[in-house]
Amino acid sequence: MDLLEKMATFARVVDAGSFSAAAKQLRISAAAVSRQIATLEESIGTPLLLRTTRKMTVTDAGRAYYERCVRILRDVESAQSIGREEGVTGLLTVSAPVSFGLACVVPYMGALMHEHPGLRVDLRLEDRFVDLIADAVDVALRVGREPPSSTGFIAHTLVTYERVLVASPAYLKKHGEPKTPEALGKHDALSHPAGNAQDGWLLWRDGGEVRARPNVVFRCNAPFAVRQLALEGTGIAQLPHWLVMDDLRQRTLRVVLPRWLCGSVTATALLRAEHRKNPRVRAFVDHLRAAFAKQTKNTMSHIIDTA
Repeated sequence: MDLLEKMATFARVVDAGSFSAAAKQLRISAAAVSRQIATLEESIGTPLLLRTTRKMTVTDAGRAYYERCVRILRDVESAQSIGREEGVTGLLTVSAPVSFGLACVVPYMGALMHEHPGLRVDLRLEDRFVDLIADAVDVALRVGREPPSSTGFIAHTLVTYERVLVASPAYLKKHGEPKTPEALGKHDALSHPAGNAQDGWLLWRDGGEVRARPNVVFRCNAPFAVRQLALEGTGIAQLPHWLVMDDLRQRTLRVVLPRWLCGSVTATALLRAEHRKNPRVRAFVDHLRAAFAKQTKNTMSHIIDTA
């Protein structure tokens, strides 16, 4: 039996989590799957999977082999697509932060896939620093992180967005609206790592900067949770404009200190240098760039107008 076929079967077993589930997906018997894995382990000389009547566990060697199998199978699929008329086909694996991915990537995936019917996307929403090689990722979206200085990677800027201070009308009615950054020291703050109020919020205006130190009453690593508490009138939050634009339009949130800048954050698409001409990667990056350019047009003037 062809080695690539056995590698594909092994990868399917790991993805499916069991021999029976993989067999069902492959439309072969569980015994046939077991024989392929046993032959593979014999040729490699080490166990890849540990099986009991109740559980299957991937060994350390199996995990390393799985990652290599995924890369090899993807490269083979990419090579096979070279002669096709429709260049944007096959599997594209993307990693993105959870909140940014839900708000700024998922809404544009339908249009991308309608434009390229042969494209399949594996979007992994995860708040961790992925290794493109070890995790078999084609594109990693990074928000507020400097790209690596290695020539082995390429970073494409997707969008640079502003952060804004926001609060609900109910909170401002009850506690009063701060007129200066220093006045924030008398207010409750809702914080997350990208807009950390624990060490103070740094604000800029007319070339000068002020570090405001509000009273942090709630902290969470998920911006969606911080936004929710802001809507409920729990305090003032510093959040990315893409997360609160609809709230500002509906006036369920208001901008606090609109003439002061909270700083911008850049989102980039990181890929391995050898993938710079990959049609799937190019289509994905170009699609997001165009969508973000349209989305952020005249954003700051809108924020000021709705303050």
